Formats: sequence, structure tokens, C-alpha cells
Amino acid sequence: EPYLYEWRFNLETGAVRERALDDVMTEFPRMNNTWLGRPSRYAYSPRVASAPVLLFDGFVKYDTRAGTSTAHAYGDGCFGGETVFAPRAGSGSVGADGVEDDGYVLTFVTDAASGASEVIVVDAQRVEDGPVARVQLPQRVPIGYHAWWVSAEELTKQRR
Repeated sequence: EPYLYEWRFNLETGAVRERALDDVMTEFPRMNNTWLGRPSRYAYSPRVASAPVLLFDGFVKYDTRAGTSTAHAYGDGCFGGETVFAPRAGSGSVGADGVEDDGYVLTFVTDAASGASEVIVVDAQRVEDGPVARVQLPQRVPIGYHAWWVSAEELTKQRR
């Protein structure tokens, strides 16, 4: 059963401390990728539904510094995939002038009964408010897809 854990390593003594940070089952924690390899505060994890197969019925935003969490549910019969974080344009750089959760959490969500799929966009600083945008897709996206955010700038660099 997947739960959010913390491991602390003492590089001088080799001691390891482990503890669960939540009792809600979540999987595939993601963060603002511009903060990878640096101390970070927020994680966004799909929440495991109570079902006989692995389904995600929402996601949880964890504030690991404050020890709090906020959840967003997709609605009855709707299931999503891995979440990704997209920084808001002009959000600032990593460090004192950048705000780690200044951006959006995105994921594919599919209605299991109808097969209708959409991308939802949630303000990462206001998860409890629900989506600020929904993009209806012309075809079904299989439930549980992995995802990665690529900015227009990064995409342009890859095309060169």
C-alpha cells in the first residue's frame, strides 16, 4: 500500500530515520521540476481510490514543511492519471525570489462510464477551489496515464 514517507539520512553516522507522513494512500508523488535536487516543500500525489484495481479518484497536495495536505476529488466515477506541475509564466526562479507552488497542477481525467476525457488545470496555491480550466479531449485517454510537463521553451529547444 503506497503512503507518503520521509527518509532522513545522516551522512556522517549512516543513521536513517523513516516515518509515514500521511495515512491516505497516494502514489507517484510529483513536484515543481525546476526544484529537483533542491530542498522542496510541496508534493502532488494521485490519491488511490477504494477499488479492486489501481485507480486515482483525486490528488493530494502535501506541504511537507507545515505537515498539512489539501485534496481535490475528480467526482463520482471519474479517475485520473499522474499529476504534473506547470510553473506559472513569470513565476520566478528557484530560491528566495521564486515561489515553489506558483503554478498549476494538471492531469488527464476520464469518466469511466462514458469514456469522456479531459485535462483539468488546478491552481496549485488553491487546490481546494477545484479546476480553473477544463479542456475536453476529442477521444478517450486511458485511465492512469503517466505525464510530464514540457514548456514551450523546452519544446523549442528540443526541435533544434
